Amino acid sequence: MYGARLFLTIGSLFMAVVFISSFIFTVDAYGSFAQTLASTVCCALVALLIAHVLNRRLGRRTFLVLLAVAGLGVRIGWIWFNNMVPRSDFLFLYEAAREAAAGKFGFADSAYFTSFPYQLGFTMYEAAIIRLFGDSIFVLKVIGALFNMGTAVILYFTGARLFNETCGRIAACFYAFYLPNILMCSVLTNQHLSVFLFFLGCSLLLKRRGSLLSWLWAGLAIGIGQLIRPIGVVYLTGIALFAMLEVWKKLREGRRRKAWRQAGMLLAMIGIYAAIQWSANASLQNAGITQRALSDGDKYWKFMVGLNADANGGWNKEDAQYANGFAFGDERHDAELQRIKERLENKTQVAALMGRKLALMWGSGDSSAYWSLEGSGHSQLERSLSMAERPQYVVFCGFALFALLALWRAGMYRGPLLYILLLLIYAGAHLAIEIQTRYRLDLLPAVMLLVSYGVWQTYGSLRKAAASFGETSKDTAGGFGA
Repeated sequence: MYGARLFLTIGSLFMAVVFISSFIFTVDAYGSFAQTLASTVCCALVALLIAHVLNRRLGRRTFLVLLAVAGLGVRIGWIWFNNMVPRSDFLFLYEAAREAAAGKFGFADSAYFTSFPYQLGFTMYEAAIIRLFGDSIFVLKVIGALFNMGTAVILYFTGARLFNETCGRIAACFYAFYLPNILMCSVLTNQHLSVFLFFLGCSLLLKRRGSLLSWLWAGLAIGIGQLIRPIGVVYLTGIALFAMLEVWKKLREGRRRKAWRQAGMLLAMIGIYAAIQWSANASLQNAGITQRALSDGDKYWKFMVGLNADANGGWNKEDAQYANGFAFGDERHDAELQRIKERLENKTQVAALMGRKLALMWGSGDSSAYWSLEGSGHSQLERSLSMAERPQYVVFCGFALFALLALWRAGMYRGPLLYILLLLIYAGAHLAIEIQTRYRLDLLPAVMLLVSYGVWQTYGSLRKAAASFGETSKDTAGGFGA
């Protein structure tokens, strides 16, 4: 599949840029090349040691129980220690959920939900939790942690299916104990649930890709995920491209019936996805909660911010004040569109901005410690956690790059290609829209699958080298003895 090899090549180039950027940003954070190199090497050795332990005989059930107990224990412990109330948008959504749980929906007409009506999906989810378990921030956070660990379990089965049992264990273990994943469990973010749903959909699809039922279940999971976090189009695009490559391959091989069946299952999945969006909109409107579709709102805001060269595509007060100076609706949309056109005029500046955004979003320091500890007064702890995360991320990027090169060389395309496509599409979208480093957590599971294969390949190479060295040593010793 030439198309698959092309995407693997692009993926390798992307991950090379990310690896180099992350290393440079870490050197800048540490203020020392030697310290960065030493910490990175230490983390890599720890990763290989973990792979060695996970490669030993341990029953699947035992591994999953240990993973769940340890992973949840760490997360609940962190939530208990860091019992901060929500802040920023997270606080606004939580307060709205409390009102919704009490049957009051006036918040839906606020300026925030007028601009971002897609947040209603997550708000109604939180409201349902509050209705079921009472008004407890702790419960909301623990349920988020459960979904976060659920994603780790999905990665275990996906990695085992795509590569082997050890890769599945590595992916699950690294995802479960990657610092930002733990820290963000004390934040009421929609990412825990949405990531779980999106990757559940992908896993269901790949498990039995020849079954129509699997495609329908995938459409259901991704459709609900879109209601929680509006990035479902990334998954639809990735799956559609993945499926069309399969269709093209089958057509070239003369298997027309299977090719059209594959295309039909893709259309059925998209149909389920669209039906869920329509049903959600109709339900909210018929209930009188809102008269706007979830897809309505400030449709140019993310692009206007993402093309702000002075702010490197990040949120900034200048754009916020500019947008708020116009009444919501056509007036604001026209003003934002005009600003976008102005920022696109200088093609050289736009190209440079996109390069900086790629490096910043995928290579700069993670912000999870900030979001988790904001306003807590633990500034030193925040800095320590941020510094501890840096070599972890550099090592992950290095192993992911090695995995992509190994896949390219081995010609392994079928399963891993979907996750590579998702990663590239998501990264490509953020060249144009607003960036934050916490947004990369949305596709972190895809990265971890690559990391697992990279670690396993490295571990296997080292074992072969050690065995070869041992044989050489024996032969040499024997020669002298003679």
